[in-house]
Amino acid sequence: MSNKTLNGECLCGEVSWQMSGPFEFFGMCQCSRCRKVTGAAFATNLFVKPEQFYWQSGDKNIKEYQMEPPSKFGNAFCKSCGSRVPRFSSFRGWMMMPLGSTMGLPDIKPTLVCPEDHTEWFTNLEEILNK
Repeated sequence: MSNKTLNGECLCGEVSWQMSGPFEFFGMCQCSRCRKVTGAAFATNLFVKPEQFYWQSGDKNIKEYQMEPPSKFGNAFCKSCGSRVPRFSSFRGWMMMPLGSTMGLPDIKPTLVCPEDHTEWFTNLEEILNK
């Protein structure tokens, strides 16, 4: 694992961040909640420890939605443009980055999360990732 640095920003550029490797977990999830929050067939998220992450700008322009307990699912987004932005995750206490908002790619391969909860119209993500 390398110490590569990745930068990201929301659609309007109001919120920006930087994270540095080593990157230990890159998850692709196609569960019903991830599909709803992204509007896509799956979510792609990169997780880093809090000390590997910092806000460059706009951290006061973030709104977060958290589902009612016992759920630990949530979403964070820019108040100006609605783009998903990083948020603290209960998953190991790490920061979760929507990889689509990152200017670059991590140096690790993705892991499929929640393969049993997927749509009938997109079912071969596991096959694609294992090539």
